[in-house]
Amino acid sequence: MDPPFAMHSKLFPYASHFFHSVDVGKFLPMKLVFIAALILLTFRLVLGFKNRGRLPPGPRGLPILGNALQLASVSQIWLIFDKWKSQYGPIMYLNLAGQHIVVLNTKAAAIELLERRSAIYSDRPKSIVGEYVGTALTMPFVRYDKRWQRMRRAAHAVLNVRASAQYQPVQIEEAVIFAHKLLYDTSSPLSTKIARSASTMISTHYRLLQTLCIHSPTLWLQWKRNAKRTFQQTTNLYENYYNTTVNHNNQQPNLCVSLAENEVAGELTAVEKVWVTGAISAASLDTTTVTISYFLYAMSIYPNVQARAQRELDEVVGRSRMPTFDDMTQLPYIKAIVKEVLRWQPVTPLAVPHAAMEDDWYEGYLIPKGTIIFPNVWSMNRDQETYGPDADQFSPERFVQKSETGDAFVLRPEFENNDGHYTYGFGRRICVGRYVAENSLFITACTILWALHIEPKANATPNLEEKHREAQDILNSTPDFDCHFSPRFPEVERILQDTGLAA
Repeated sequence: MDPPFAMHSKLFPYASHFFHSVDVGKFLPMKLVFIAALILLTFRLVLGFKNRGRLPPGPRGLPILGNALQLASVSQIWLIFDKWKSQYGPIMYLNLAGQHIVVLNTKAAAIELLERRSAIYSDRPKSIVGEYVGTALTMPFVRYDKRWQRMRRAAHAVLNVRASAQYQPVQIEEAVIFAHKLLYDTSSPLSTKIARSASTMISTHYRLLQTLCIHSPTLWLQWKRNAKRTFQQTTNLYENYYNTTVNHNNQQPNLCVSLAENEVAGELTAVEKVWVTGAISAASLDTTTVTISYFLYAMSIYPNVQARAQRELDEVVGRSRMPTFDDMTQLPYIKAIVKEVLRWQPVTPLAVPHAAMEDDWYEGYLIPKGTIIFPNVWSMNRDQETYGPDADQFSPERFVQKSETGDAFVLRPEFENNDGHYTYGFGRRICVGRYVAENSLFITACTILWALHIEPKANATPNLEEKHREAQDILNSTPDFDCHFSPRFPEVERILQDTGLAA
């Protein structure tokens, strides 16, 4: 007997006796209804068995709860997914109390689904929490609808490759100020100096996606009131930030002014406009803080990388002036360092989740409509087939090769026109601010390495594994460490001062 039907004989042991003992004519309508119900239930169970068999492989969960308990106490979820990858392969299925989750562990799976099939994988998971606290207006989390299209067009207009060049003078100024603070501000912790240099705005939005446990209707109503207040406070913050920046008597280009003057931005509502600028600025704080922290950490523990980069700067830039964006094409090793930091320690190791807008099939597996899709960026960025057996280590050399003359580095051809990592995401939801971010990271790295010698402070032994255990949301944590900064040569202090005054 087929398993589902065998199960039904146990679920309904008296069904046969009932139908043989009653007056068929009297109870015919009821009998037909009962038979129809049995057929429907059988069909649904059989379909359920078949569909479950077609879902991607994954760890076995509990009834109803699924895999929820396996992940409830885990903070560094990407490390667990990376471990499971070897057991379950390129695509992995989880069930969180009825919510379908699919984890994409390889670039091939991510590119096929999130890029080639982006028409059905560009949505974000629906979030009741987000509707109240404002993530529904935060660009990375906006649902794939007309609002997102308006906001994306406006953001792209002021953040694309060509537009990003207008912010370079400001980015140079910020890099000089940051280097000056690293050298002279000895009272503030390094993490504080990094955060201050990244932005003066407080970033809260990534943390708003943390799990919310609602224990009672009273708590829900209380939280709902608080969430609405938080949303309004954040809107006010962004509005003040936007208006102050636009109205400030400053000729230097910035995101707010560019958006205010751009025709495409006219499609946005007033609230959408301030949220585009505010949320992008807030997100850039997280990106810059995490990436610059790991850049400084890497330079302090890999002195050979630091020395090699400084030799390149001395050869190309010299010591009589500071580096500029005009030097970028001649500094492949610095570019490789930026690529490697973003690969080695991605800001969002699981990216921002996508959502399937309809049923789909991949490699014979069903991905049901509404499934939340996590690109496992951490694993993709450490794939040994792509990056070599030392993929877990920090090594900018993986992106460069010796020039034809053998006296300099050049970027490897396969990395000249791509990021060299998957940290910026995929498809239509790829990070819209990546060009501005890349420029900012490049000029900051150049300026610091040109001006300063970096070494770890005595008895400083940061533990990256411990920091990963402290991560509490979708963001990577910053390393807990401190450095000592000193001028590389006598003229550094004067040139820093002169450049800062001229900026």
